[in-house]
Parts: sequence; C-alpha cells; structure tokens
Amino acid sequence: MRFFHRQQQSRHRTVRLVVFYVLALIGTVAITSAGLGSLPFLFGAKVQHSLWWYYLPPALFVCALTIGLSLHRLRELRRGGEAIAKRLGGEALQLTDATFAERRLLNVVAETALSAGLPTPPVYLLRRDGSINAFAAGMSPRSAVIGVTQGAINLLTRDELQAIVAHEFSHIRNGDMRLNCYLAAWLHGLQGIASSGRYFLYGRDNEHYLEYRRRKNVDNHPFDNGVEIVMQSLPLQALGVLLIALGSVGSVFALWLQAAVCREREFMADASAVQLTRQTAPLIEALRKSARTVSCRLASPEAHEYAHLMFGRIRPGGLAATHPPLIERIRRLDAAAARRLAGELADDDSFALPSPVHLSFAAPQPMSAEAEEAEHLYRHRQALMQARIHRHRPSAPYLPLQADWQAAAYDGEYASAALLCLFQVPALPASCWHQAEHNGGISPFVWQQLARLQQHPLLPSTELLEHLLPALVMQEDHVLQALLDQIRNRFRQHGTNLEQTYLWLLLKAYLAPTPPPGRLTQHPAAEALTRAAELSPKQLQTAVKGALLLTEPAKIALLRPLAATIPVRRPLLWRYLCVRLDVGAWHFGLAGSKS
Repeated sequence: MRFFHRQQQSRHRTVRLVVFYVLALIGTVAITSAGLGSLPFLFGAKVQHSLWWYYLPPALFVCALTIGLSLHRLRELRRGGEAIAKRLGGEALQLTDATFAERRLLNVVAETALSAGLPTPPVYLLRRDGSINAFAAGMSPRSAVIGVTQGAINLLTRDELQAIVAHEFSHIRNGDMRLNCYLAAWLHGLQGIASSGRYFLYGRDNEHYLEYRRRKNVDNHPFDNGVEIVMQSLPLQALGVLLIALGSVGSVFALWLQAAVCREREFMADASAVQLTRQTAPLIEALRKSARTVSCRLASPEAHEYAHLMFGRIRPGGLAATHPPLIERIRRLDAAAARRLAGELADDDSFALPSPVHLSFAAPQPMSAEAEEAEHLYRHRQALMQARIHRHRPSAPYLPLQADWQAAAYDGEYASAALLCLFQVPALPASCWHQAEHNGGISPFVWQQLARLQQHPLLPSTELLEHLLPALVMQEDHVLQALLDQIRNRFRQHGTNLEQTYLWLLLKAYLAPTPPPGRLTQHPAAEALTRAAELSPKQLQTAVKGALLLTEPAKIALLRPLAATIPVRRPLLWRYLCVRLDVGAWHFGLAGSKS
C-alpha cells in the first residue's frame, strides 16, 4: 500500500471539505440575516431608514447566537479524554491488577506510542461492550486516552489489536480529535438558528429538550411551561418558520460536510496505521471481524454523541455517516483483499440501514476456553515462582526503582526487557524488530523497552532478578526460550564475568523444576562445595549435581559452614546454591524466619 500517497491525498481532500464547511457556515449566517432583515418588507413595511437599520441588527443577533453557542459547546468538548472515556463507561486499566489479555493491550498501547513518538496515554476498557471497537479522545496528545471494548481484546489477535490501536494513535498524531471538536462546535452553533426558530414557534425546542433534561438530571419545571405559554402567545410564528427553514437547510449541509471530513480522516488513519505497524493484513482482518460481530452498538446511552471517535460505526448514517463503508476502507488498503471479501461484506454498507440485530447491544462474550486455560496456566506459574522466591527470601526488600523497572514485576514483556538489560544484551536496531519477532518470538516492544532501560542500567543482583521473575514466567515457552538464547548469544560473542555467570546460574535454577529429594548422606563430588567460591563455573555445577543426591539434612550441613562468609562476599553464588539445592533460607537465619 502507498500509505504516504494515501495520507497526502486525504489531507488535500480534508482541506477542501473544511473550506466548503466554512463557506456553508458563512452562507447560512448571511442568508438567515438577510431573511430576517427582509421580513418586515414581506409584510408591507416601507423603507424609512437606511438599509443598515434593517439588516445589521439581525446579522449581529445571528452571529452572536452562533458564536456563543459554538463557544459553549467547544468548552464542553474540550474536557479531557478521561471524562469522555468515563461517560462511555470506560474503566482505567492498571498494570498491577490486569489480566493477561489486559496486559497485552497495555503493552500494545505502550509499543505503539513509542513507534508514533507520542506519550503513552491512559488506557480505558469498556467491559460491558462485546463489539469490536476502540476510540481516542482528548484535545491534545498529552490529554488523550485510548479506549478499547472488551470484545476487541477477547476476539482479536495481538497484531489485529495493534492495528486498531495504531489507527487510534493516527487520529491523535494527525490532530483529528481537535478538528472534530471544532467542527462539532461550529455545527452546534449553526443548529442554534433552527433551535431558536422552534422556541419562537412552539415555545420549546423539543429536539434538544429531552436530551437537556437527561444530561442535567432535572424534571419538568413550571418555568418551562411559562416560557412555552408566553412564546406561543406572541406573533412570532413567521419568524420561527423562517429560522427553522433557513437554519435546518444550512445545518444539514454542514452536517453532511462534517461527516465527509470524518470519513476522509478515517481513510487517513487507516493509512497511518499501516505506516506505524508496517502490516496491512491485520488491519483488514480487524475490519472484517468488526463487521461480522453480532452487534456494533455500545452500552453507554451517550455513545451516539461520540460516534465520530470510534474505530467502527455504531449507528446508521446515510450522507451523515461518520465512517465510510468497510469494503471501501479495505479496498483502499488492498484492492485484492477487497475483491476477495466483497461477497462476505456485501450487506455491510455504511450508506444503507443495517439490520436491527447489528445495531442492538451485545454483552461481552466470555473468553474462549483456550484463553481461560492460558490465563490459568500463567497465574499458576506466577504463584509457584512467588512461593519459591518466598522460600529463599521470606521478606521482600524495598527497591526504589524507576517506573520502567517497577513495571517488570507485573508484566512479562517489561520483565523480558529488564532481564536482557541485566545481562547487557545489546538492543537491536528498529529495522530488525519485526524480523526478530518473526524468528524468535520476542516482540518489538521488548526491544524498545530494552533501549529505554539501557539509558539507566542497574547492577545485577538477586533482588532485581527475583523482582522480575514472577512476571517473566507468565509468558509462552517459546518466548522464554528466545530470551535465554539471546543471553547465550551475548555470552558467546562478548564473554562474561563471574557475577554474570552466577546470575545466569541463578536464573536457570529458578526456571528449572524443583529437584526431587535425595537419599544419600554424602557424595564425593559434593564435598567440593565447601570451597565453592574458589571453583570455576564448570566445577561448581559438577559439585552441585553431586549435592542434589543428598538428603536435606546433609545439604544443610554442607552449606552451613559457608553461611558465615559467602552470603556477604558472593550473594549471587549463595542464592544459587540455596535455590538449586532447594534449601530454605530460614535454616541459616540470614533472610528472616519461616512464615
């Protein structure tokens, strides 16, 4: 896909549409002012003053009304993205208590933010929504948030989820949210002309009255009835009809132009998403899945106000549709894919009325059995690792770490980057990230995070390794193997010192299964552990293999003479011996008591 050409093309079309939009606004205000100024002459009035006396006051009234309502609406829309996300029923995700699927979403957002060169925004999850959708809200990159439905994280693969997140980041980077806010505010001011006409004609604007009561949570008030009676008693029906006619026509044209701008920005965001991810197929598949879901509507009753923010449409449109047809979006991404999916998506057309089922609300479906099994497996691994660490370090030390290092305790990809940093594995250049993911299973986010951590490296220690291990094991086996292979390659290419060797042995000891209890009271090879600090790594591992055959009392007796010196001089070596031989720390009174 020629995504740079597509983006430039969308920019040019957007400029033209915005110019037409502004002309529609000016034309509606001018025609309405002229109509109001000419109203006395339609009833037989004679010209007694300069024409300015007839046309200037209506022009000032219409301009003041339009500008005032536009500024009022803009003030409402300028609220931060978090306020919009909460109105849509979003719940802020925190890494500390997120599930595996939610952590995957947080990683995807952080990874895409780095690729886009933007700050990582807060992430909100719409738990009640089973459709595939997402949105970006906020007037600036620093106030922006990303929202994703539960259906999206349940039904999409990681690449597909990254594609729709990249689409939303494109809206942030291209300033689409700010543009939409200004267009919506101007349209609201223009709609005030017809709204004023309804007040003059009926004494009440029925189109916005119920919405106002719902927003303000107020019931009917005697003042409202009084205004209605007074306005209907005045001879203003002709004025009301004129304002409704002129204001409605102008508002309809402005609404169509605003929708056309939104559709063009959707095409541009699709092209920018391909630029960020360097992949077209995941975005096409995400669009296809969003069309195949049972429902597209969101649970929040206020969702229709923010339809233009969504990844996919949530209401029928016609000429006022905020999103182009899905098949057209796919065609601009890949014409061959559009031809292949034309039959499947033939009934999904944004300019036709969708079925009532598709526009009904669908609650989120539970995770698949495979996803639930994976979540249970990862939680089980985490619990086992935490219990094993607690056996050798009953009291956790306080580690004043930076946020990136702190996150390694909760998320596997952060932990992977921290592990590679501890072993001084060099970061790959950005051009090799996706190839490395394809070959070894390490995601681009890990390499991006590694580059950030290497700006503030920390010395390897048992505390740091045990800080990240519970999150590290909550990953697939091939990812763990790829990490170990990277560390081995680093050792082969650059060599290693004694501390890194002990850290490597400790890592393998924690990842290895708990050894079965031995039956011997002594073993010739195990006696070499009495001078463990003097042994080479190969000799040390040979001695440990012999010690694994000993009973627990024999292991304790073997290590007790070392407890006076090695924990201080060689803490990594001491922890390796305790973990590999599965001897609890409380036996030596060095790390607290058993609890």
